[in-house]
Amino acid sequence: MPARELSRRLFGRFPQAIGYVVLCLGTGLAGLGLFYLLLVTLALCLVGTGFLLLPIVLRLLRRVAEFHRRRVSRVLGAEVVTYYRGVDGETRRPKLSLRDPAVRKDIVWLLAHSILGTTLCVAAISACGGAVNWLSAPLWWRLAPRERDAVIVITVDSWPKAIGAMFVGVVYAAVAAAIVVALARVHALGSRKVLVTRARVPLEQRVQELSVTRAEALDAHDAELRRIERDLHDGAQAGIVAVSLRLGMIKRALKARPEQVPEMVDATQQLAQQALESLRQLVRGIYPPVLIDRGLIDAVRALTALNEVPTSIDIEDDAATAPRAPAAVEAAAYFVVSEALTNVAKHSGADSALVRLRISDRSISIHVEDNGRGGASEHAGSGIMGVRRRVAAFDGTTELVSPPGGPTVLRVEIPCGS
Repeated sequence: MPARELSRRLFGRFPQAIGYVVLCLGTGLAGLGLFYLLLVTLALCLVGTGFLLLPIVLRLLRRVAEFHRRRVSRVLGAEVVTYYRGVDGETRRPKLSLRDPAVRKDIVWLLAHSILGTTLCVAAISACGGAVNWLSAPLWWRLAPRERDAVIVITVDSWPKAIGAMFVGVVYAAVAAAIVVALARVHALGSRKVLVTRARVPLEQRVQELSVTRAEALDAHDAELRRIERDLHDGAQAGIVAVSLRLGMIKRALKARPEQVPEMVDATQQLAQQALESLRQLVRGIYPPVLIDRGLIDAVRALTALNEVPTSIDIEDDAATAPRAPAAVEAAAYFVVSEALTNVAKHSGADSALVRLRISDRSISIHVEDNGRGGASEHAGSGIMGVRRRVAAFDGTTELVSPPGGPTVLRVEIPCGS
């Protein structure tokens, strides 16, 4: 990656990262008090009075955890949610219990965040403070000469040393910014790992989700049929009608104006070719012929080669020998890659992209990444919602991660089973 691009991304993420670090330092210190309060409440439960305070403390813990989930979501550019037992859209004050796995994970997070997280935040802020000390050497050397031996590791007693220290501070600041961004991301990833609890979906709810998914698939299929009908009417059908009219004119011209027949035949041939090309484009939109002729791997290679943004491709070594997935699954994977690369070219502002493809007998995994400006949203008309619906029809998963400043990563997994 070019140095200019690297510095742009680094310092572009620094304000958000340092804000996250400072906020985490505050919540970490407050978390120590909350953890102590929780321990006291649990101790009081031994004599019975703690049971009155425990629901209040657990609700406070949940609010702190939810607040931090929102902060982590902003840093990572992906939604971070968890599922508490007995919580739904209509339950404002759920009955939290220590038997709830989500509550227990919140307690583990509180302890880790208060101790390890606070330590990481202090280290990141200390690095920034050291960079400021070196950068401000010419200032404090003149204003606080008695402290010249205590601010940085060298004694600044002349202007050349002060200016040299300032240049060292520039390098120090770049390193400190990288440390802050890295620690913020490590903290956010660790927090997401602890703060997320998968829901145990009841069978009835699972059936309802599948019903919704199938209904969306039927709606998408109906919309696709209407698109095909519209394209046939406006494209191929109109072209065939024009060819038919031209043939009638040629038939009449054979008797009245035979010298004009060659020119009319040429014009009719052009109309026929246009109608044929319209049909070919329609067929490509239904099921790309390249999938039939060359398979998914070569079809994806063709998409990356034609993309406006330079795109590299990474295909698992075993993918070429893996059994081919059902035609509908391969078509869905092809259109996912196609839509993702279209978004990269139109919306990302990226100068490079990567497509990673993993194929097994159980699923097809797709990873599309670009180094653009980030901030992508599936609700912003980027086509990601259509990708999610297409993938959901196969009971697949879609994940979009796009923090401000990039990179944007789209991960899709489509099961190959029926």
